[in-house]
Amino acid sequence: MKKKLLIFILLLTSFGFSKAQIVSDFEVIKMNLMVGGADDQSSMTVVPNPDPSGINTSKWVVKFVRDKNGVPWGGFWSALPTTVDVTDNKYVHVKVWKPRISPIKFKLEGGAAGNLEIFSMTPQATTGVWEEMVFDFTSKTGTYPIVSFMPDFEDPLTLTDDIVIYFDDIMINNDPTPNSAAVYVIEDYEIMPLNLMIGDPTVDSSSMTLVPNPDPTGINSSNWVVKFVRDKDGVPWGGFWSPTAVDVTTNQYMHVKVWKPRISPIKFKIEGGTAGNLEIFSTSPQISTGMWEDMVFDFTSKTGAYPTVDLMPDFEDPLTLTADMTMYFDDIILNNDPNPIVPPIELIMNVDMHGSGLTAGQLVYLAGDFGGIYGTWSQPGSNTNNEMTDANNDSIYSLTMNLNAGNYNFKFFKDAGWDNGEWTGDPNRKASITSSGTLTYKWGVKPAVATFKVNMKGSGLTTGPVSIVGNFGGIYGTWSEPGTNAADTMTAALPVTDSIYTITMTLDSIGAYQFKFFDGAGWSTGEWTGDPNRKVTILRDTTFAVFKWGQKFPDGISESSLAGKIRTYPNPVKEVLNITTSTELQQVVITNMVGQDVFRLNNVGLGQKTINISQLTNGMYFITFYGKSGGQFTQKILKY
Repeated sequence: MKKKLLIFILLLTSFGFSKAQIVSDFEVIKMNLMVGGADDQSSMTVVPNPDPSGINTSKWVVKFVRDKNGVPWGGFWSALPTTVDVTDNKYVHVKVWKPRISPIKFKLEGGAAGNLEIFSMTPQATTGVWEEMVFDFTSKTGTYPIVSFMPDFEDPLTLTDDIVIYFDDIMINNDPTPNSAAVYVIEDYEIMPLNLMIGDPTVDSSSMTLVPNPDPTGINSSNWVVKFVRDKDGVPWGGFWSPTAVDVTTNQYMHVKVWKPRISPIKFKIEGGTAGNLEIFSTSPQISTGMWEDMVFDFTSKTGAYPTVDLMPDFEDPLTLTADMTMYFDDIILNNDPNPIVPPIELIMNVDMHGSGLTAGQLVYLAGDFGGIYGTWSQPGSNTNNEMTDANNDSIYSLTMNLNAGNYNFKFFKDAGWDNGEWTGDPNRKASITSSGTLTYKWGVKPAVATFKVNMKGSGLTTGPVSIVGNFGGIYGTWSEPGTNAADTMTAALPVTDSIYTITMTLDSIGAYQFKFFDGAGWSTGEWTGDPNRKVTILRDTTFAVFKWGQKFPDGISESSLAGKIRTYPNPVKEVLNITTSTELQQVVITNMVGQDVFRLNNVGLGQKTINISQLTNGMYFITFYGKSGGQFTQKILKY
């Protein structure tokens, strides 16, 4: 018979069950420690309230181990998920429990009205009991995205031994009175109750605390996880039970992420439902150690609501431990997917900073919609996970990332803030990540935006979709099967009766591309079977003339091969470049070696033309001719 040691007052949370239910993700605001050098071993964890009395009887609080070798401003700062607004509510309240009297500070950062770091309105008066400290921000207004808390601001620090401080319930209102009602709770550190399942409490000292994720890699990059110290004198069913309701009518697979130092069985149990209790092992055994793994439990044999859940993450019977063991778990989620979460893809992102003007001491960052530890467009400089490094001092900066498969937008930046990007505004760089690999980019060389149009008149157009498929890469794939990639789908241009379909593509880089148009799903729906592919060279943002469905070019001639109809001289050229063309040209564009336009001439027409390029600096350039038929031709010219 299990012996359940009730440690916390029951906390019941209701959920909607039409979608996956997050039973608990154990997340609280991210507390970034403010510490000194290597000798400062200060730490913060979320622990059961050691003194649930007086003004604070809550279940969970923060334990701050204050190292004697710390700094006066030891504490934490946090970039809040929701900004705090001091326009109407101007008093911040924090409950503290301290073993000594010392000043306490709170700081608001990043607001338009300026930062403010202040001491509590009244000094701390007691030790060994909970006391509420109030901070007056009446001199400020507006929203603030960052807060800092320094609960032991002694300057200089005179500690001779480490001390332990607790704090809890950071809230804001417009009342300077201690213990007044909260208007907005910044953080109360409350999570689902974890009632330890242990053996004889005189010998089984197993414990659970909420700690910063010690290994934010692989499938789990979250900030907080549960640390389970497993006593060697424990019981096989050591773990926790919780009065947290779940419903297995629709969602019947429980997922739990675990990190363990050894291989052993894992069990989950649901209790109290009318369909009867069920205690089961994971559908697949644990296969790895020292890394996060998603364990799945199959409750398809049950239905209805269950008021209690149990987790036994190390169910070895009999228990053979010879020393205490530490394991971690996180993200208890109920859904209808029997498949475990797969490890993310390892991607190496490189950016070549040659010619970027990067100066000594400047840092290089990557920002985008990656999510996870990389954030969604985290401001450059605000997230150390996005900092790139140049290990070889070759001006190639790199960042190794662990990402889920998907499509991403991003750009590179020098130093902190949004003002030092490769360029302002669109386009973002785009990448489609499907497997591990390396992507290398050149700073400041924009991806090319290309617009393609196809005239479908006479094609026998069906219901489509009309798509463009080729070796474009990125989110468009490399010869993705027609109909399988929404990014390749073209849309009907107005008026629809013209049967013109169009697509604007942001390509990862300039270069030569091959493609064909398709009407419907599968390879049998193309303009024609076999070669030739259509071919274009893209060196800049380009809108191509309308292509005609099914209109092949003669053998040996393609959209990119107008060389026999265009002649340029002299080359090298000093001032005046002569052009003779026997086909009507729509446009001539000259670009430098990094893809920037330096000259453009529209409505070129037929015959003899001259271009004065004396204003260009000496060097190599690309000149591209765009035919009105949709073809193009590019060659190099040397200006001296």
